[in-house]
Amino acid sequence: MHKNISIILANTNRSKIYFNLLQKNNFFIDNIVFYSKTKNSLFINLLKKYPNKGSFKFFNTDNINSKFIEKYIIKIKSKYILFSGYNAELLINKNILKKNLIHCHPGLLPKYRGSTVIYYSLIEMRKIYVSIFNVTNNIDEGKVLFTKRFSLPKKMIDIEKNFDDQIRAKSLIFFLKSKKTKIISKNNKYINFYYIAHPIIRSIILNPKLLLES
Repeated sequence: MHKNISIILANTNRSKIYFNLLQKNNFFIDNIVFYSKTKNSLFINLLKKYPNKGSFKFFNTDNINSKFIEKYIIKIKSKYILFSGYNAELLINKNILKKNLIHCHPGLLPKYRGSTVIYYSLIEMRKIYVSIFNVTNNIDEGKVLFTKRFSLPKKMIDIEKNFDDQIRAKSLIFFLKSKKTKIISKNNKYINFYYIAHPIIRSIILNPKLLLES
């Protein structure tokens, strides 16, 4: 299935899940950009074997804003370029930002911007969303292209391990397969920015019985 997509991947579990799910759903990937200071890994070997010869490009750096990466990315002509970088990494390279980069955010945008927003969404709504948006130089402020709601996991303790990564990747697949996007209109009244949830708050949300026992 050709959907005119390229991917920028860091050496993370999330990137592996994105790549595996795209392959499982038979999506043709135009270009694979992989950046990491780890030169030898099973993941790199897997990427190198991708059927599209010449599509894989490795950069020995952990910095997405590298000039070397920029020179390669600006030549990519795919309709969408998925960005799956390292945690808390900010993309500030102006030339890379000119491309149509998309990112999957585990929160309902524009209401839930920032880090670990799944927990805040659970506190206020008992709901979990993923939003796909165009990457800009402002955190989680790009145009929202698609949103998808997910049921709460059976094992809440797994939220930050595989669940977060899985729902991001699944949302990407739904987005690429969809004929109509589900855009949430912006309402400035509800635009907030959330910071990393305290471990105690996370524990109580994942296991409410802790609050009753205290």
